[in-house]
Amino acid sequence: MKEKAVGLSAPRKDDVEAKSPLMERSHIKKDTYLNCWCPHCDKALNEEGKAVFQIVNSRGETGISKVTPSLNVLDRESNIHVEDDEELTDVLCPHCNTSLIEPDQLCKEDGCKLVKFNVSVSNSIKLKLLLCVRRTCRWYTMSEEDNERLILRDSHEW
Repeated sequence: MKEKAVGLSAPRKDDVEAKSPLMERSHIKKDTYLNCWCPHCDKALNEEGKAVFQIVNSRGETGISKVTPSLNVLDRESNIHVEDDEELTDVLCPHCNTSLIEPDQLCKEDGCKLVKFNVSVSNSIKLKLLLCVRRTCRWYTMSEEDNERLILRDSHEW
C-alpha cells in the first residue's frame, strides 16, 4: 500500500530566529537528498532511494515505512495502515531494532513524540535531526550546534 505523507520540509519562518531562512543562509537546496543513519548502530537507513524505518501504529501493528529523504518531497510507503492524524507508537531502526523516539521531547506543533536520526549530504558530517512522528505534521528541529555546523559548512552541497 502506498500512502502520501509528510517528509522532511524546510522550517517555517517562525522556526528560524535569524533574519533569513535556513536555506538562504546555507547552501541547502529544497530537494536535497539526505543520507540517513541510525544514531545507535550507525548503519545507513537509506535503501533504493528511500529512508527505511520499522514503525508501530496505534493499534500495535508493526510494519515498514519507506520515506523519501529529500527536503520538501512528501512521499511515503508503508505496509501497514497509518491514519493521517495518527501518532505512531514507535519508530525503530530496522537494523538494531532500537527505538528512535527521543525521550522527554515533544513536537512544538502538536505535542507528539519526536523521532531522532542522523542525516548527511554526500560525505559531510552527520547531523542530528528530530522530527514529529505524526504524518501530517511538518515540524522538525536540530540542535543549535548542528544548525551552526550546517550553516558554516564550506561545501556548496549544503
